[in-house]
Amino acid sequence: METEKRNVLNDAVSTMKQVDGNLILKLLKNPLESLQLTEKHLVYGILGLASSLVGFLIWGLLMGKKIASLLFGWVSILGGPGRIPASVTFELFGKLLLLGLLSTAALVASVWLIGWWKSGAMPSLKLFVTRVGSAHYIGAAGFLLAGILSFSMNLSFLLLLITLLSLLALTLFAGQEASGTTKEKSASFLILSVSAYVALMGILSPLIM
Repeated sequence: METEKRNVLNDAVSTMKQVDGNLILKLLKNPLESLQLTEKHLVYGILGLASSLVGFLIWGLLMGKKIASLLFGWVSILGGPGRIPASVTFELFGKLLLLGLLSTAALVASVWLIGWWKSGAMPSLKLFVTRVGSAHYIGAAGFLLAGILSFSMNLSFLLLLITLLSLLALTLFAGQEASGTTKEKSASFLILSVSAYVALMGILSPLIM
């Protein structure tokens, strides 16, 4: 058992050493460069999705701390405790993590399934994750910047909205290309993918909120 764990760890370390920082920078500057990647670049897709999720968590914690400090500030004025309980921070982190994971999984699954339906052939899951995930590095940058701007709630939420819409657009475009959906079916692919994503989030998100 210990040997298996060690082998898995060694494989993970070896894979991370092979990651090209210049390629990540290239994907950050132009997310649609992901369409040139192949299955052997799977790690970049996984890292792209993970970095976007981490960026979202950082934004959520910074903005949550800002909102909580305002609320508890008013409570302290009224004679209540002025400190934010650790349990509140932990609960916020947990819900944001689940929400981010659920949203990412629902979006990728929706686009993959609709792409399968509209193209008539099951897309390679590795290639799909590689190309869609590699377009998400820009999301990490957007979420981090939105978190840094949390001192201004209007600016932070505006940048958050821009980042979310950009990720949605990039995911749809990369997903259409990766699934081989023809241009003639683009409209139905886009509408059905967004509808499936919204439906999945509407059904599943109440379970974690």
